[in-house]
Amino acid sequence: MRFAVLEPAKGARVVTQEGLALLEAQGRVQVVTLEAESRAEGIARFGELVRTCDAVVISPWFIPPTTRETWSQAAGLKVLAGTFDNRFAGWMDFAELDRRGVVVIDTSRSMTPSVAEFALAMTLNLIRNIPAAIEIVRRGEWKRESWANPEFVFGDLTGRNVGLAGLGSINRRYAELLEPFKCTVRGYDPFVGREVFARYGVLPARSLVELASSSEILVIGIPPTPATLGIINAAVIDALPKGALLVLVTRMAVVEQEALWRRVRAGELMAAVDVFAPEPPPADAFFRKHPCVLPTPHIAGDATYCHRRCFTDACRDVITVLNGGEPRFRATAWDDDCYQGRLTTPVAD
Repeated sequence: MRFAVLEPAKGARVVTQEGLALLEAQGRVQVVTLEAESRAEGIARFGELVRTCDAVVISPWFIPPTTRETWSQAAGLKVLAGTFDNRFAGWMDFAELDRRGVVVIDTSRSMTPSVAEFALAMTLNLIRNIPAAIEIVRRGEWKRESWANPEFVFGDLTGRNVGLAGLGSINRRYAELLEPFKCTVRGYDPFVGREVFARYGVLPARSLVELASSSEILVIGIPPTPATLGIINAAVIDALPKGALLVLVTRMAVVEQEALWRRVRAGELMAAVDVFAPEPPPADAFFRKHPCVLPTPHIAGDATYCHRRCFTDACRDVITVLNGGEPRFRATAWDDDCYQGRLTTPVAD
């Protein structure tokens, strides 16, 4: 077997020895760094790899230069693997790869456990107002009365009404993490079947507005696609009960920002936000220091250990495919359609 591992010339090295060892146990491995060469040279170099290798593993988040003709050269390629966050538009030709029997692996969902755990951590920070308590101690002060946050949902997570906006990989894992807390968990995702809701113990809501209105805590796990931009709009945000908590770990592009900040400024919502638009936000943005916002600098999944796991999992899936098995992180034309906003038919009830 011939393997190529492709990485960019710049950036943190996330190609792991564990992953390389998996490939080396199966055949010959060539590690290729695309230097600061011209686009034409990069296209030619990548085209050579897909023409001559059984599998190409691309370093996480790196998109190689291609043209539509690149994939017609993939005569012997069996697997193409990487971490693309479902960003296939403009460079990958699923139809041609399917025709040639090439399996595409996208291990971006390998970060799901980390992102879901971070969302749970921020939920607990909100519901106990932990960062504010830490700040009091750091200032050399102490609580003056019983620690509480009476204007907001506060105290134990156990038994709360939790809403999941989207039931993709992040919120599915979040629902699993909630099981010991015995919450009532509702969700809305028109492209997920009822059997998935049942599997994760999530009650289906009929709309995002209905979901928000019944939620003490709303966790937004909707990815940004052309069809989801601003989907958490003013109607959804205004439906949240006064004092509710909101957790956002996907992208701010799915939220109508002004509606969110309006309710935050009014002291009606508390929000833990890990993603912003733009990033970084302005240094003087009000939410950086507002007591109702727990802002973090896009760290839920953007960590070197996550990227390294993504690479190793890509190597594992490559070996699985070449040995005739079913990979964990196979990407399909459905994923491409979903993330390009071409899905229009919800799953039937």
